[in-house]
Amino acid sequence: MGQYDGKIFCIGFYKTGTTSLYDALRILGYSAINGDRPGSYPGADDGVTLLAQMARGEYRLPTFELFDAFTDAPYLWIWREIYRQFPEARYILTVRDEGPWIESCVKFFRGRRIRPMMVWMFGKYADPSHDEASRQAWLEIYRRHNEDILRHFAGREHQFLVLDPTKEPGWQKLCAFLNAPVPQRPWPHSNPTRPSSRLRLLRRRIRRALGLELKLPQE
Repeated sequence: MGQYDGKIFCIGFYKTGTTSLYDALRILGYSAINGDRPGSYPGADDGVTLLAQMARGEYRLPTFELFDAFTDAPYLWIWREIYRQFPEARYILTVRDEGPWIESCVKFFRGRRIRPMMVWMFGKYADPSHDEASRQAWLEIYRRHNEDILRHFAGREHQFLVLDPTKEPGWQKLCAFLNAPVPQRPWPHSNPTRPSSRLRLLRRRIRRALGLELKLPQE
């Protein structure tokens, strides 16, 4: 049997190793997309067009025809709608212990601009570093998200993989799942969490003061 050649959806949350998984899938030869930042594919506009399409109840996204593998938002958030369209695809849930995970989220997103996808997913809690209520909202959503996915895919191990890159680094588990040869290179460690610089924090304050950045709802 050759390497799996169908669709692959990573439905794990931000800061659970999704960018490393994206790079790993590309190393394995898959055409992959990580989120919807401008320039990630022709027509990508920070999620605005995709959000408008999904608001109309249309979940057959144009990226499905362009790529083999998908990580980050909106894919992790609409996994149920994706499963209805691709019931035979492979699904990967990346996870981390929730304590280190939320600390990584708070540190990573502090000082970064609020993107449309974040508001779509979290509403007024789109910035986990904003206050304790936002932090707790992220934790509750993270727990529920993972629990719902684990419940849905129980007994479907042939198409579902749980991967904790912090405890199971390396290629073996992913390659076995995809029936792929193990690359002769290290597992990628991409997009590590670093605190926002003072310059980034200052730039964000200026942009917000000038009305150039999306604000939290009800702020």
